[in-house]
Amino acid sequence: MKILPKLESKWRRLKKRVTRPSLVRKLDLVHESARKKAFQESCDTYKNQIENEYEIRNNLPKLSHGDREAFLSDGSFHQAVGRVLLVAEFFAMMPVKGVTGKHPSDLSFSWRNIRTCFSLLFIASSLANFGLSLFKVLNNPISFNSIKPIIFRGSVLLVLIVSLNLARQWPQLMMYWHTVEKGLPQYKTQLSKWKMGHTISMVMLLGMMLSFAEHILSMVSAINYASFCNRTADPIQNYFLRTNDEIFYVASYTTALALWGKFQNVYSTFIWNYMDMFVMIVSIGLAAKFRQLNDDLRNFKGMNMSPTYWSERRIQYRNICILCDKMDDAISLITMVSFSNNLYFICVQLLRSLNTMPSVAHAVYFYFSLIFLIGRTLAVSLYSSSVHDESRLTLRYLRCVPKESWCPEVKRFTEEVISDEVTLSGMKFFHLTRKLVLSVAGTIVTYELVLIQFHEDNDLWDCDQSYYS
Repeated sequence: MKILPKLESKWRRLKKRVTRPSLVRKLDLVHESARKKAFQESCDTYKNQIENEYEIRNNLPKLSHGDREAFLSDGSFHQAVGRVLLVAEFFAMMPVKGVTGKHPSDLSFSWRNIRTCFSLLFIASSLANFGLSLFKVLNNPISFNSIKPIIFRGSVLLVLIVSLNLARQWPQLMMYWHTVEKGLPQYKTQLSKWKMGHTISMVMLLGMMLSFAEHILSMVSAINYASFCNRTADPIQNYFLRTNDEIFYVASYTTALALWGKFQNVYSTFIWNYMDMFVMIVSIGLAAKFRQLNDDLRNFKGMNMSPTYWSERRIQYRNICILCDKMDDAISLITMVSFSNNLYFICVQLLRSLNTMPSVAHAVYFYFSLIFLIGRTLAVSLYSSSVHDESRLTLRYLRCVPKESWCPEVKRFTEEVISDEVTLSGMKFFHLTRKLVLSVAGTIVTYELVLIQFHEDNDLWDCDQSYYS
């Protein structure tokens, strides 16, 4: 009896299958085929889409090196100045590790680093060269022109020592700079981020190219001078005897000493030019931070903004001012050496211009060097004064605040901008503003008028006293 219910259920299921209409079965087949067809089409469509995207990606125009740098730039000073410091390390300055890293936390200084050892070795070499120049000058009649080697080599030695001390502080300075940058209003476009780094790179490239051209012209003029004042039959030996006479004043000629003197001369020349460019680069970075803040104030110029907005901008402005003070304390000695050097050498060159040029090569080198020196001094003055100009520009936007938005925060912000003197300086003896350009020009004219009173027309190719020492 128990088997009957099971048989009955099986019979019902079999009956349903047999009695199922043929139309339903056909519809099921059509549906199944349509589903398979749709699945196949979707697979083909997806495959074609992937292939098209792959072709489009391969056919896209490749970005140039400059466009790629602009796209990847994050607008930070650490990234913008990385290559500049890399060049400095090649010339035995700023021995900091990690200058091309992505974040300032990658920076470090160590006395055991190969960069530091090279810098210390070159400082010792420069000290020996300075001692030889000092010995030669003190054992000959001293004049305004004869102390030029002491001024030149002494300045290079001082800048090397200061840059070594600056390298120890650089990781902390860049970390604080990075903190200030993160608190500023963000750049609106990628081009704005790239602009500061591009300006720094162009200043460095142009400065190095002009410095290299000046040195080449100096070598050509020195070769002519050595052929005129020949001591031996060997022209190469004559060249080294004339260009490194402070060495061979106390020692006999050897190839090793000649090569050391040339190496010292090349590195000293580039370091002498580099200190001006370094002051310009730091000035560009600081002015760019003030400009970043001013761009945000300009975007909301004349609008009704909340007191919170003005409080944030005032704090950001104060942070940039503190950053300026920190950087000024770090590089103020380099700034002072740069300006005093340029002032002295401009006076020397202008005084020498009153003499008759002995050859075309000498005249080309002399006037190119004079124009480059004056142009470099003017560039340092203008770039350095831009920090002060940008800090004062903030006041223009504060004066456009509507009376409905005027609040104690705006008043406090305005008073801080008016009362603060935000500038770079030379050991606090002078501040780098646009007024300084006229002051320097007036000083040069005054010194020249005094020097001309005692000037006598001298032979620039006096074989008894080397012009190139």
